Amino acid sequence: MSKHATLSTSIDLELKEALTAFCKKQGLKIQSVVENAIRERLEDEIDLASYQERKNEEEVSLSLVLKKLKK
Repeated sequence: MSKHATLSTSIDLELKEALTAFCKKQGLKIQSVVENAIRERLEDEIDLASYQERKNEEEVSLSLVLKKLKK
């Protein structure tokens, strides 16, 4: 069973109204949309960090990849 915690924060009123309208139109719960947005942001940060670590690595040609696959 997953554990839950309460998160309390203040956001811009227009943003809250837009979120509420969006969720109502899509048949979604605000909690679900917020949780997914946080999860996606955290995953994006991990992906970006991985990219930064590897962006200067030497590229491997397709011909080399195919050659290694045939072994």
